[in-house]
Amino acid sequence: MTAADDTLGQGRPSPLRSTSMPTEPVIEPYPPSADPIERQIVDIFFDRVPFGLAVFDLDGRLERCNRTWTGFYELYFGAGPEYTAPGRSIYDMIPGNEAGLDELFGAVRAGNVVRQAANKIEIPGVATYWDVVFAPLYEDGEIVGVLDVVTDATDRVLSHERLEARIRAFTAVSAAMTVDQPLTSTLSTIREQLMRTTPATACSLITWASGLTPDDDSFTMVADPSFGDGYAAAMRRMHLEDPRDPAERNPQPFELLRDFRMAAFQDPRFEPVHRFWASPQPEWDDLVVLTLVSGSVSFGELHVHLPASARVTVDDRDYLLAMADHAALAVQNAALFAEQARAAGDAERQRLARELHDSVSQALFSMTMHARTAERRLEPLGPDADLARAEVARLQELTRGALAEMRALIFELRPGALAEEGLGAALTKQAAAIAAREQVVIDVQAPVQRLPLPADAEEHLYRIALEAMHNAVKHARPRRIDVSIEHDDATGEVRLAVVDDGIGFDTSVEHLGHLGLGTMRERASGLGGSATVTSERGAGTRVEVAVPLSRGTVAG
Repeated sequence: MTAADDTLGQGRPSPLRSTSMPTEPVIEPYPPSADPIERQIVDIFFDRVPFGLAVFDLDGRLERCNRTWTGFYELYFGAGPEYTAPGRSIYDMIPGNEAGLDELFGAVRAGNVVRQAANKIEIPGVATYWDVVFAPLYEDGEIVGVLDVVTDATDRVLSHERLEARIRAFTAVSAAMTVDQPLTSTLSTIREQLMRTTPATACSLITWASGLTPDDDSFTMVADPSFGDGYAAAMRRMHLEDPRDPAERNPQPFELLRDFRMAAFQDPRFEPVHRFWASPQPEWDDLVVLTLVSGSVSFGELHVHLPASARVTVDDRDYLLAMADHAALAVQNAALFAEQARAAGDAERQRLARELHDSVSQALFSMTMHARTAERRLEPLGPDADLARAEVARLQELTRGALAEMRALIFELRPGALAEEGLGAALTKQAAAIAAREQVVIDVQAPVQRLPLPADAEEHLYRIALEAMHNAVKHARPRRIDVSIEHDDATGEVRLAVVDDGIGFDTSVEHLGHLGLGTMRERASGLGGSATVTSERGAGTRVEVAVPLSRGTVAG
Protein backbone atom coordinates (compact mmCIF):
# COMPACT_ATOMS: atom_id res chain seq x y z
CA MET A 1 0.00 0.00 0.00
CA THR A 2 1.37 3.40 -0.91
CA ALA A 3 0.25 6.85 0.12
CA ALA A 4 -1.84 8.64 -2.47
CA ASP A 5 -2.12 11.97 -0.67
CA ASP A 6 -1.27 13.18 2.80
CA THR A 7 -3.02 16.35 3.89
CA LEU A 8 -2.25 15.65 7.51
CA GLY A 9 -3.29 18.49 9.78
CA GLN A 10 -3.24 21.07 6.98
CA GLY A 11 0.28 21.93 8.22
CA ARG A 12 -0.84 23.19 11.64
CA PRO A 13 -1.52 21.45 14.96
CA SER A 14 -4.96 21.91 16.55
CA PRO A 15 -4.05 24.74 18.97
CA LEU A 16 -2.97 27.02 16.09
CA ARG A 17 -6.16 26.74 14.07
CA SER A 18 -8.69 29.57 14.27
CA THR A 19 -12.26 30.05 13.09
CA SER A 20 -12.15 33.81 13.62
CA MET A 21 -8.79 34.68 12.06
CA PRO A 22 -6.99 33.46 8.93
CA THR A 23 -4.02 31.18 9.63
CA GLU A 24 -2.00 32.89 6.87
CA PRO A 25 -1.48 36.66 6.44
CA VAL A 26 -4.33 38.44 4.62
CA ILE A 27 -3.46 41.92 3.34
CA GLU A 28 -6.37 44.23 2.48
CA PRO A 29 -6.31 47.88 1.38
CA TYR A 30 -7.59 50.40 3.94
CA PRO A 31 -8.57 53.77 2.36
CA PRO A 32 -7.83 57.12 4.01
CA SER A 33 -10.45 58.38 6.47
CA ALA A 34 -11.42 61.94 7.46
CA ASP A 35 -12.90 60.74 10.75
CA PRO A 36 -11.20 61.59 14.01
CA ILE A 37 -8.64 59.03 15.17
CA GLU A 38 -10.86 57.98 18.05
CA ARG A 39 -13.64 57.13 15.58
CA GLN A 40 -11.20 55.33 13.30
CA ILE A 41 -10.02 53.22 16.26
CA VAL A 42 -13.60 52.34 17.14
CA ASP A 43 -14.39 51.38 13.54
CA ILE A 44 -11.26 49.25 13.19
CA PHE A 45 -11.92 47.65 16.54
CA PHE A 46 -15.51 46.82 15.64
CA ASP A 47 -14.86 45.42 12.16
CA ARG A 48 -11.39 43.85 12.40
CA VAL A 49 -11.07 42.26 15.84
CA PRO A 50 -10.87 38.43 16.01
CA PHE A 51 -14.11 38.09 17.95
CA GLY A 52 -17.71 38.61 16.99
CA LEU A 53 -19.60 41.76 17.90
CA ALA A 54 -23.35 42.22 17.43
CA VAL A 55 -25.89 44.76 18.65
CA PHE A 56 -29.53 43.72 19.23
CA ASP A 57 -32.65 45.53 20.31
CA LEU A 58 -34.39 44.29 23.42
CA ASP A 59 -36.50 41.86 21.38
CA GLY A 60 -33.41 40.18 19.98
CA ARG A 61 -33.49 41.74 16.51
CA LEU A 62 -30.10 42.40 14.97
CA GLU A 63 -29.15 46.02 14.44
CA ARG A 64 -25.49 45.72 13.55
CA CYS A 65 -22.69 43.12 13.54
CA ASN A 66 -19.07 42.89 12.49
CA ARG A 67 -17.52 40.69 9.83
CA THR A 68 -16.21 38.15 12.32
CA TRP A 69 -19.72 37.58 13.71
CA THR A 70 -21.04 37.06 10.17
CA GLY A 71 -18.12 34.74 9.45
CA PHE A 72 -19.19 32.37 12.20
CA TYR A 73 -22.50 31.80 10.44
CA GLU A 74 -20.73 31.29 7.14
CA LEU A 75 -18.50 28.67 8.78
CA TYR A 76 -21.14 26.63 10.61
CA PHE A 77 -24.25 27.22 8.47
CA GLY A 78 -22.72 27.85 5.08
CA ALA A 79 -24.82 31.03 5.07
CA GLY A 80 -24.09 34.19 3.11
CA PRO A 81 -23.98 37.75 4.47
CA GLU A 82 -27.76 38.12 4.03
CA TYR A 83 -28.24 35.59 6.86
CA THR A 84 -27.03 38.24 9.33
CA ALA A 85 -28.84 41.19 7.75
CA PRO A 86 -30.16 43.88 10.14
CA GLY A 87 -33.68 43.17 11.36
CA ARG A 88 -33.28 39.40 11.65
CA SER A 89 -34.13 37.82 14.99
CA ILE A 90 -31.45 35.91 16.87
CA TYR A 91 -34.14 33.32 17.58
CA ASP A 92 -34.49 32.69 13.84
CA MET A 93 -30.75 32.60 13.25
CA ILE A 94 -30.06 29.86 15.82
CA PRO A 95 -33.38 28.00 16.19
CA GLY A 96 -33.71 25.41 18.92
CA ASN A 97 -31.81 27.46 21.49
CA GLU A 98 -34.72 29.56 22.75
CA ALA A 99 -34.38 28.64 26.43
CA GLY A 100 -30.74 29.69 26.63
CA LEU A 101 -31.37 32.91 24.71
CA ASP A 102 -34.31 33.83 26.96
CA GLU A 103 -32.06 33.43 29.99
CA LEU A 104 -29.28 35.60 28.50
CA PHE A 105 -31.58 38.39 27.26
CA GLY A 106 -33.60 38.31 30.46
CA ALA A 107 -30.50 38.89 32.58
CA VAL A 108 -29.37 41.78 30.35
CA ARG A 109 -32.82 43.43 30.35
CA ALA A 110 -32.55 43.41 34.15
CA GLY A 111 -29.36 45.47 33.91
CA ASN A 112 -26.75 42.72 34.24
CA VAL A 113 -23.64 41.78 32.29
CA VAL A 114 -23.49 38.05 31.56
CA ARG A 115 -20.14 36.34 31.00
CA GLN A 116 -19.93 32.63 30.24
CA ALA A 117 -17.22 30.35 28.90
CA ALA A 118 -18.06 27.51 26.51
CA ASN A 119 -21.75 28.32 26.21
CA LYS A 120 -23.25 25.48 24.16
CA ILE A 121 -25.23 26.35 21.04
CA GLU A 122 -26.84 23.50 19.10
CA ILE A 123 -27.01 23.87 15.34
CA PRO A 124 -28.16 21.19 12.89
CA GLY A 125 -25.71 18.30 12.96
CA VAL A 126 -23.19 19.76 15.39
CA ALA A 127 -22.78 21.28 18.84
CA THR A 128 -20.78 24.51 19.03
CA TYR A 129 -19.30 26.26 22.06
CA TRP A 130 -18.80 30.00 22.60
CA ASP A 131 -17.19 32.30 25.11
CA VAL A 132 -19.81 35.04 25.41
CA VAL A 133 -20.36 38.44 26.99
CA PHE A 134 -23.87 39.92 26.90
CA ALA A 135 -24.10 43.51 28.16
CA PRO A 136 -26.84 46.15 28.27
CA LEU A 137 -26.59 49.34 26.17
CA TYR A 138 -28.00 52.47 27.85
CA GLU A 139 -29.45 55.67 26.43
CA ASP A 140 -30.76 58.43 28.70
CA GLY A 141 -30.53 55.99 31.61
CA GLU A 142 -32.70 53.39 29.92
CA ILE A 143 -31.63 50.00 28.52
CA VAL A 144 -32.22 50.20 24.79
CA GLY A 145 -30.16 47.34 23.41
CA VAL A 146 -27.87 44.35 23.96
CA LEU A 147 -24.20 43.99 22.97
CA ASP A 148 -23.10 40.44 22.19
CA VAL A 149 -19.35 39.71 22.25
CA VAL A 150 -18.42 36.12 21.27
CA THR A 151 -15.35 34.05 20.48
CA ASP A 152 -15.53 30.55 19.05
CA ALA A 153 -14.51 28.02 21.73
CA THR A 154 -15.69 24.96 19.80
CA ASP A 155 -12.26 23.72 18.83
CA ARG A 156 -10.94 24.26 22.35
CA VAL A 157 -13.80 22.39 24.01
CA LEU A 158 -13.81 19.52 21.52
CA SER A 159 -10.03 19.21 21.79
CA HIS A 160 -10.34 18.95 25.56
CA GLU A 161 -13.13 16.38 25.29
CA ARG A 162 -11.09 14.45 22.73
CA LEU A 163 -8.05 14.52 25.02
CA GLU A 164 -10.07 13.24 27.97
CA ALA A 165 -11.60 10.49 25.82
CA ARG A 166 -8.18 9.41 24.60
CA ILE A 167 -6.78 9.34 28.13
CA ARG A 168 -9.68 7.05 29.06
CA ALA A 169 -8.89 4.95 25.99
CA PHE A 170 -5.24 4.56 26.99
CA THR A 171 -6.34 3.61 30.51
CA ALA A 172 -8.71 0.94 29.16
CA VAL A 173 -6.04 -0.47 26.85
CA SER A 174 -3.44 -0.53 29.62
CA ALA A 175 -5.89 -2.38 31.89
CA ALA A 176 -6.49 -4.93 29.11
CA MET A 177 -2.79 -5.63 28.60
CA THR A 178 -2.49 -8.36 31.22
CA VAL A 179 -0.98 -11.79 30.75
CA ASP A 180 -4.15 -13.53 31.91
CA GLN A 181 -6.12 -12.19 28.93
CA PRO A 182 -5.92 -13.69 25.43
CA LEU A 183 -4.27 -11.50 22.81
CA THR A 184 -7.48 -11.17 20.81
CA SER A 185 -9.21 -9.67 23.87
CA THR A 186 -6.55 -6.96 24.20
CA LEU A 187 -6.62 -6.21 20.47
CA SER A 188 -10.42 -6.03 20.56
CA THR A 189 -10.19 -3.43 23.33
CA ILE A 190 -7.80 -1.36 21.19
CA ARG A 191 -10.18 -1.61 18.23
CA GLU A 192 -13.19 -0.59 20.33
CA GLN A 193 -11.39 2.41 21.83
CA LEU A 194 -10.27 3.63 18.41
CA MET A 195 -13.84 3.42 17.16
CA ARG A 196 -14.95 5.56 20.12
CA THR A 197 -12.21 8.20 19.90
CA THR A 198 -11.64 8.73 16.16
CA PRO A 199 -13.89 9.39 13.14
CA ALA A 200 -13.19 5.81 11.97
CA THR A 201 -16.11 3.90 10.48
CA ALA A 202 -14.24 0.58 10.73
CA CYS A 203 -11.04 -0.66 12.31
CA SER A 204 -9.15 -3.98 12.15
CA LEU A 205 -5.87 -5.35 13.50
CA ILE A 206 -3.72 -7.97 11.80
CA THR A 207 -0.86 -9.59 13.72
CA TRP A 208 1.78 -12.24 13.29
CA ALA A 209 4.66 -13.52 15.41
CA SER A 210 7.46 -11.37 14.00
CA GLY A 211 9.27 -10.40 10.81
CA LEU A 212 8.33 -8.35 7.78
CA THR A 213 5.22 -10.27 6.75
CA PRO A 214 2.70 -12.79 8.12
CA ASP A 215 3.35 -16.52 7.91
CA ASP A 216 1.11 -19.57 7.86
CA ASP A 217 1.34 -20.41 11.54
CA SER A 218 1.03 -17.12 13.39
CA PHE A 219 -1.55 -15.02 11.51
CA THR A 220 -4.22 -13.59 13.80
CA MET A 221 -6.81 -10.95 12.96
CA VAL A 222 -9.33 -8.97 14.96
CA ALA A 223 -11.63 -7.93 12.14
CA ASP A 224 -14.20 -5.15 12.19
CA PRO A 225 -17.58 -6.90 12.48
CA SER A 226 -19.21 -4.47 10.04
CA PHE A 227 -17.40 -6.16 7.14
CA GLY A 228 -19.23 -9.42 7.89
CA ASP A 229 -18.29 -13.08 8.18
CA GLY A 230 -15.31 -14.27 6.21
CA TYR A 231 -13.47 -10.94 6.17
CA ALA A 232 -10.67 -12.19 8.43
CA ALA A 233 -10.05 -15.24 6.24
CA ALA A 234 -10.11 -13.11 3.07
CA MET A 235 -7.66 -10.59 4.54
CA ARG A 236 -5.39 -13.43 5.61
CA ARG A 237 -5.45 -14.86 2.10
CA MET A 238 -4.63 -11.43 0.64
CA HIS A 239 -1.59 -11.05 2.87
CA LEU A 240 -0.26 -14.57 2.37
CA GLU A 241 -0.68 -14.44 -1.42
CA ASP A 242 0.92 -11.00 -1.90
CA PRO A 243 3.67 -11.65 -4.51
CA ARG A 244 5.78 -8.64 -3.60
CA ASP A 245 9.10 -8.86 -1.83
CA PRO A 246 8.57 -8.49 1.95
CA ALA A 247 10.89 -5.49 2.21
CA GLU A 248 9.01 -3.81 -0.66
CA ARG A 249 5.51 -4.23 0.75
CA ASN A 250 6.33 -3.45 4.37
CA PRO A 251 4.56 -0.13 5.03
CA GLN A 252 5.85 2.96 6.78
CA PRO A 253 4.88 3.43 10.44
CA PHE A 254 2.02 5.69 9.30
CA GLU A 255 0.38 5.95 5.88
CA LEU A 256 -2.68 8.03 5.05
CA LEU A 257 -4.15 6.69 1.80
CA ARG A 258 -6.68 9.10 0.29
CA ASP A 259 -9.40 7.66 -2.01
CA PHE A 260 -7.94 4.23 -1.34
CA ARG A 261 -11.20 2.33 -1.59
CA MET A 262 -11.79 3.05 -5.28
CA ALA A 263 -8.12 2.56 -6.14
CA ALA A 264 -8.14 -0.85 -4.45
CA PHE A 265 -10.83 -2.16 -6.81
CA GLN A 266 -8.40 -1.66 -9.70
CA ASP A 267 -5.61 -3.57 -7.95
CA PRO A 268 -5.71 -7.39 -8.27
CA ARG A 269 -3.71 -7.76 -5.04
CA PHE A 270 -6.84 -6.78 -3.11
CA GLU A 271 -9.17 -9.13 -5.00
CA PRO A 272 -9.80 -11.40 -1.96
CA VAL A 273 -11.40 -8.49 -0.06
CA HIS A 274 -13.13 -6.69 -2.96
CA ARG A 275 -16.57 -8.07 -2.11
CA PHE A 276 -16.27 -6.92 1.50
CA TRP A 277 -15.07 -3.43 0.57
CA ALA A 278 -17.81 -3.11 -2.07
CA SER A 279 -20.53 -3.24 0.60
CA PRO A 280 -22.20 0.14 1.28
CA GLN A 281 -21.59 -0.36 5.00
CA PRO A 282 -19.38 0.72 6.55
CA GLU A 283 -19.02 4.02 4.67
CA TRP A 284 -15.37 4.81 4.00
CA ASP A 285 -13.03 6.05 1.28
CA ASP A 286 -9.69 6.73 2.99
CA LEU A 287 -7.48 4.31 4.87
CA VAL A 288 -4.79 4.77 7.49
CA VAL A 289 -2.31 1.89 7.70
CA LEU A 290 0.00 1.69 10.71
CA THR A 291 2.73 -0.88 11.22
CA LEU A 292 2.83 -2.63 14.59
CA VAL A 293 6.55 -2.47 15.22
CA SER A 294 8.87 -2.83 18.20
CA GLY A 295 12.50 -1.98 17.54
CA SER A 296 13.07 -3.17 13.99
CA VAL A 297 10.64 -6.09 14.22
CA SER A 298 7.18 -5.93 12.64
CA PHE A 299 4.29 -7.64 14.42
CA GLY A 300 1.36 -6.67 12.18
CA GLU A 301 -0.78 -3.82 10.90
CA LEU A 302 -3.56 -1.56 12.17
CA HIS A 303 -6.15 -0.52 9.56
CA VAL A 304 -8.33 2.54 10.27
CA HIS A 305 -11.08 3.19 7.68
CA LEU A 306 -12.19 6.83 7.40
CA PRO A 307 -14.94 8.76 5.58
CA ALA A 308 -13.96 10.70 2.47
CA SER A 309 -11.47 13.51 3.14
CA ALA A 310 -11.72 13.04 6.89
CA ARG A 311 -9.54 15.54 8.68
CA VAL A 312 -6.48 13.86 10.23
CA THR A 313 -4.37 16.18 12.35
CA VAL A 314 -0.87 15.82 13.71
CA ASP A 315 -2.49 15.04 17.06
CA ASP A 316 -4.56 12.30 15.43
CA ARG A 317 -1.48 10.80 13.82
CA ASP A 318 0.41 10.74 17.12
CA TYR A 319 -2.57 9.16 18.86
CA LEU A 320 -2.89 6.41 16.24
CA LEU A 321 0.85 5.73 16.38
CA ALA A 322 0.64 5.41 20.17
CA MET A 323 -2.24 2.93 19.87
CA ALA A 324 -0.27 0.96 17.27
CA ASP A 325 2.65 0.84 19.71
CA HIS A 326 0.33 -0.54 22.39
CA ALA A 327 -0.89 -3.22 19.97
CA ALA A 328 2.68 -4.18 19.03
CA LEU A 329 3.59 -4.42 22.70
CA ALA A 330 0.55 -6.61 23.36
CA VAL A 331 1.54 -8.99 20.54
CA GLN A 332 5.14 -9.09 21.74
CA ASN A 333 4.11 -9.67 25.37
CA ALA A 334 1.70 -12.43 24.38
CA ALA A 335 4.40 -14.19 22.38
CA LEU A 336 6.92 -13.91 25.23
CA PHE A 337 4.41 -15.08 27.83
CA ALA A 338 3.35 -18.03 25.68
CA GLU A 339 6.99 -18.96 25.15
CA GLN A 340 7.72 -18.82 28.89
CA ALA A 341 4.58 -20.75 29.78
CA ARG A 342 5.40 -23.32 27.12
CA ALA A 343 8.94 -23.68 28.42
CA ALA A 344 7.72 -24.09 32.01
CA GLY A 345 5.04 -26.55 30.95
CA ASP A 346 7.48 -28.50 28.80
CA ALA A 347 9.91 -28.82 31.70
CA GLU A 348 7.21 -30.10 34.04
CA ARG A 349 5.84 -32.51 31.46
CA GLN A 350 9.32 -33.77 30.74
CA ARG A 351 9.85 -34.42 34.46
CA LEU A 352 6.54 -36.30 34.77
CA ALA A 353 7.21 -38.33 31.63
CA ARG A 354 10.65 -39.29 32.93
CA GLU A 355 9.31 -40.33 36.34
CA LEU A 356 6.45 -42.31 34.83
CA HIS A 357 8.83 -44.07 32.48
CA ASP A 358 11.31 -44.86 35.25
CA SER A 359 8.74 -46.07 37.79
CA VAL A 360 5.21 -46.93 36.73
CA SER A 361 6.02 -47.95 33.16
CA GLN A 362 8.86 -50.22 34.27
CA ALA A 363 6.66 -51.74 36.99
CA LEU A 364 3.94 -52.52 34.45
CA PHE A 365 6.48 -54.10 32.13
CA SER A 366 7.72 -56.27 35.02
CA MET A 367 4.13 -57.33 35.80
CA THR A 368 3.71 -58.38 32.17
CA MET A 369 6.85 -60.51 32.33
CA HIS A 370 5.78 -62.12 35.63
CA ALA A 371 2.38 -62.96 34.15
CA ARG A 372 4.03 -64.66 31.18
CA THR A 373 6.25 -66.66 33.55
CA ALA A 374 3.23 -67.74 35.61
CA GLU A 375 1.42 -68.79 32.43
CA ARG A 376 4.32 -71.03 31.39
CA ARG A 377 4.51 -72.63 34.86
CA LEU A 378 0.81 -73.44 34.77
CA GLU A 379 1.01 -75.27 31.42
CA PRO A 380 2.13 -78.71 32.87
CA LEU A 381 -0.71 -78.77 35.42
CA GLY A 382 -3.41 -79.64 32.89
CA PRO A 383 -7.15 -78.98 33.31
CA ASP A 384 -6.86 -78.55 37.08
CA ALA A 385 -5.23 -75.15 36.48
CA ASP A 386 -7.76 -73.80 33.94
CA LEU A 387 -9.22 -71.28 36.38
CA ALA A 388 -5.78 -70.04 37.37
CA ARG A 389 -4.73 -69.82 33.73
CA ALA A 390 -7.81 -67.71 32.96
CA GLU A 391 -6.96 -65.32 35.78
CA VAL A 392 -3.36 -65.06 34.59
CA ALA A 393 -4.55 -64.39 31.03
CA ARG A 394 -6.81 -61.66 32.35
CA LEU A 395 -3.87 -60.24 34.31
CA GLN A 396 -1.75 -60.24 31.15
CA GLU A 397 -4.49 -58.46 29.26
CA LEU A 398 -4.85 -55.81 31.97
CA THR A 399 -1.12 -55.17 32.25
CA ARG A 400 -0.73 -54.92 28.46
CA GLY A 401 -3.58 -52.42 28.37
CA ALA A 402 -2.14 -50.45 31.27
CA LEU A 403 1.28 -50.43 29.62
CA ALA A 404 -0.24 -49.18 26.36
CA GLU A 405 -2.08 -46.47 28.31
CA MET A 406 1.12 -45.48 30.07
CA ARG A 407 3.07 -45.26 26.81
CA ALA A 408 0.32 -43.08 25.35
CA LEU A 409 0.36 -40.87 28.45
CA ILE A 410 4.14 -40.53 28.33
CA PHE A 411 3.82 -39.60 24.65
CA GLU A 412 1.29 -36.90 25.57
CA LEU A 413 3.50 -35.54 28.32
CA ARG A 414 6.78 -35.50 26.44
CA PRO A 415 7.36 -32.03 24.89
CA GLY A 416 7.70 -32.15 21.12
CA ALA A 417 6.61 -35.79 20.87
CA LEU A 418 3.97 -35.09 18.24
CA ALA A 419 6.36 -32.88 16.27
CA GLU A 420 9.08 -35.54 16.47
CA GLU A 421 7.06 -38.63 15.58
CA GLY A 422 4.26 -37.22 13.45
CA LEU A 423 0.49 -37.54 13.33
CA GLY A 424 0.34 -41.16 12.19
CA ALA A 425 2.65 -42.49 14.91
CA ALA A 426 0.89 -40.48 17.59
CA LEU A 427 -2.55 -41.77 16.65
CA THR A 428 -1.26 -45.35 16.43
CA LYS A 429 -0.04 -45.16 20.05
CA GLN A 430 -3.27 -43.63 21.27
CA ALA A 431 -5.36 -46.16 19.33
CA ALA A 432 -3.43 -49.03 20.94
CA ALA A 433 -4.15 -47.65 24.40
CA ILE A 434 -7.86 -47.15 23.70
CA ALA A 435 -8.16 -50.58 22.06
CA ALA A 436 -6.57 -52.32 25.05
CA ARG A 437 -8.70 -50.45 27.54
CA GLU A 438 -12.05 -50.70 25.72
CA GLN A 439 -11.68 -54.11 24.05
CA VAL A 440 -12.33 -52.72 20.58
CA VAL A 441 -10.39 -53.16 17.35
CA ILE A 442 -8.87 -49.88 16.15
CA ASP A 443 -6.98 -49.71 12.87
CA VAL A 444 -4.95 -46.63 11.92
CA GLN A 445 -3.95 -46.09 8.29
CA ALA A 446 -1.54 -43.24 7.58
CA PRO A 447 0.91 -42.43 4.76
CA VAL A 448 4.31 -44.05 5.18
CA GLN A 449 5.96 -40.72 4.41
CA ARG A 450 5.00 -38.06 6.92
CA LEU A 451 2.83 -35.28 5.47
CA PRO A 452 4.39 -31.77 5.58
CA LEU A 453 1.77 -30.35 7.94
CA PRO A 454 2.42 -27.24 10.06
CA ALA A 455 2.75 -27.96 13.78
CA ASP A 456 -0.62 -26.39 14.64
CA ALA A 457 -2.37 -28.43 11.94
CA GLU A 458 -0.92 -31.70 13.27
CA GLU A 459 -1.94 -30.75 16.79
CA HIS A 460 -5.54 -29.92 15.81
CA LEU A 461 -5.98 -33.04 13.67
CA TYR A 462 -4.52 -35.16 16.48
CA ARG A 463 -7.00 -33.71 18.98
CA ILE A 464 -9.93 -34.12 16.58
CA ALA A 465 -9.10 -37.80 15.98
CA LEU A 466 -8.76 -38.46 19.73
CA GLU A 467 -12.11 -36.76 20.39
CA ALA A 468 -13.79 -38.84 17.69
CA MET A 469 -12.33 -42.14 18.99
CA HIS A 470 -13.31 -41.34 22.58
CA ASN A 471 -16.83 -40.38 21.45
CA ALA A 472 -17.18 -43.67 19.59
CA VAL A 473 -16.21 -45.92 22.52
CA LYS A 474 -18.25 -43.81 24.95
CA HIS A 475 -21.51 -43.52 23.00
CA ALA A 476 -21.58 -45.98 20.09
CA ARG A 477 -20.48 -49.36 21.57
CA PRO A 478 -18.53 -50.24 18.39
CA ARG A 479 -16.70 -53.46 17.63
CA ARG A 480 -14.31 -51.70 15.26
CA ILE A 481 -13.00 -48.18 14.60
CA ASP A 482 -11.06 -47.24 11.47
CA VAL A 483 -8.88 -44.14 11.41
CA SER A 484 -7.43 -42.94 8.10
CA ILE A 485 -5.19 -40.03 7.11
CA GLU A 486 -4.63 -39.28 3.45
CA HIS A 487 -3.60 -36.49 1.11
CA ASP A 488 -5.96 -35.68 -1.76
CA ASP A 489 -3.71 -34.65 -4.66
CA ALA A 490 -6.66 -33.26 -6.63
CA THR A 491 -7.79 -30.79 -3.97
CA GLY A 492 -4.53 -30.35 -2.08
CA GLU A 493 -6.34 -31.26 1.15
CA VAL A 494 -5.45 -33.55 4.01
CA ARG A 495 -8.41 -35.72 4.99
CA LEU A 496 -8.85 -37.35 8.38
CA ALA A 497 -11.67 -39.87 8.82
CA VAL A 498 -12.76 -41.73 11.96
CA VAL A 499 -15.38 -44.40 11.18
CA ASP A 500 -17.05 -46.77 13.66
CA ASP A 501 -19.56 -49.60 13.28
CA GLY A 502 -21.47 -48.66 16.42
CA ILE A 503 -25.14 -47.95 17.04
CA GLY A 504 -25.13 -44.58 15.27
CA PHE A 505 -27.73 -41.86 15.76
CA ASP A 506 -30.17 -39.65 13.87
CA THR A 507 -28.31 -36.41 13.06
CA SER A 508 -31.58 -34.62 12.29
CA VAL A 509 -32.89 -35.21 15.81
CA GLU A 510 -29.98 -35.39 18.21
CA HIS A 511 -27.97 -32.34 19.25
CA LEU A 512 -24.34 -32.77 18.21
CA GLY A 513 -22.85 -30.43 20.79
CA HIS A 514 -22.49 -33.14 23.44
CA LEU A 515 -20.45 -35.17 20.95
CA GLY A 516 -17.80 -32.46 20.75
CA LEU A 517 -18.54 -31.66 17.11
CA GLY A 518 -18.57 -27.94 17.87
CA THR A 519 -14.99 -28.10 19.11
CA MET A 520 -13.98 -30.22 16.12
CA ARG A 521 -15.49 -27.69 13.73
CA GLU A 522 -13.74 -24.81 15.50
CA ARG A 523 -10.40 -26.59 15.21
CA ALA A 524 -10.97 -27.39 11.53
CA SER A 525 -12.19 -23.86 10.79
CA GLY A 526 -9.09 -22.43 12.44
CA LEU A 527 -7.07 -24.36 9.86
CA GLY A 528 -9.20 -23.10 6.98
CA GLY A 529 -11.00 -26.44 6.66
CA SER A 530 -14.24 -28.17 7.65
CA ALA A 531 -15.52 -30.99 9.84
CA THR A 532 -18.61 -33.09 9.05
CA VAL A 533 -20.39 -35.98 10.77
CA THR A 534 -22.69 -38.49 9.10
CA SER A 535 -24.59 -41.19 10.95
CA GLU A 536 -27.73 -43.32 10.96
CA ARG A 537 -29.24 -45.41 13.70
CA GLY A 538 -27.74 -48.88 13.51
CA ALA A 539 -25.30 -47.91 10.74
CA GLY A 540 -22.36 -46.40 12.61
CA THR A 541 -20.86 -42.93 12.45
CA ARG A 542 -18.31 -41.21 10.22
CA VAL A 543 -16.43 -38.07 11.28
CA GLU A 544 -14.45 -36.47 8.46
CA VAL A 545 -12.18 -33.45 8.49
CA ALA A 546 -10.66 -31.79 5.43
CA VAL A 547 -8.04 -29.05 5.71
CA PRO A 548 -5.67 -27.44 3.19
CA LEU A 549 -2.19 -28.93 3.39
CA SER A 550 -0.69 -25.63 4.61
CA ARG A 551 -2.74 -23.46 6.93
CA GLY A 552 -2.26 -21.22 9.92
CA THR A 553 -4.80 -19.77 12.33
CA VAL A 554 -7.27 -16.94 11.88
CA ALA A 555 -9.00 -15.29 14.85
CA GLY A 556 -11.68 -12.66 14.90
